[in-house]
Amino acid sequence: MGEQEQGGKKPNWLLVKEACLELVKSGKNFFNRREIINVAKQKDPSRSDMSLDFEIDLVTVNSNSKDKYRDPDKLFLFRIDRGSYTLYDPEIHGPIEKYIELAKASPARKQVIAQVVKDLEERGFEVSENKPSKPLQPDLTAWKDEKKIGVWIIDPSADRPTQLKNLYLSIGSSLVDQSYDGYFIIIPQDLANKLSDRIRGVLESFNTRIIVLREEKKYTLLI
Repeated sequence: MGEQEQGGKKPNWLLVKEACLELVKSGKNFFNRREIINVAKQKDPSRSDMSLDFEIDLVTVNSNSKDKYRDPDKLFLFRIDRGSYTLYDPEIHGPIEKYIELAKASPARKQVIAQVVKDLEERGFEVSENKPSKPLQPDLTAWKDEKKIGVWIIDPSADRPTQLKNLYLSIGSSLVDQSYDGYFIIIPQDLANKLSDRIRGVLESFNTRIIVLREEKKYTLLI
């Protein structure tokens, strides 16, 4: 929905960002939570103090909040001290990768992605890789018969906790993000064996299909 929520209201993260930029424009390079909230509420009095206060933690790169955004576009504050903030500057505070975990493609993963692209193209799909990959964005986008399919690939070379984390992320995104006509979640055979028919059925009702990635001499999609 871009930068507007339903009903034309800006999301809290954008409202907080605009408030911080306004504080900087007024000559303040450092500001506290109360100042941010006050300016944000001047822009939209309907927002509660509690929701805005919570949002500040989500948009702070060095926040300890487990709910902190993973989208670099939504991380723009840096906490100087308890309750004191400034705009995040990677040249001063360090690269974003220092604060959030961004997927880095291993040689094995690159091989898997290349093989998946090849297999999909052989089945009549036009495929593009989403670079750089952002959180909640599929690894690939595939088009066929005027339908746009998001393709998640669970790395078979990753450890099991990482595989499960990425599987949960891909399932959650496929249920929430309606910008695609459907999804393929491509997972290793041993992980697929742990998914019941009931779970697969629920996912298919949301146009999300589990596809097994079988490893022999090369990776092969079982579509």
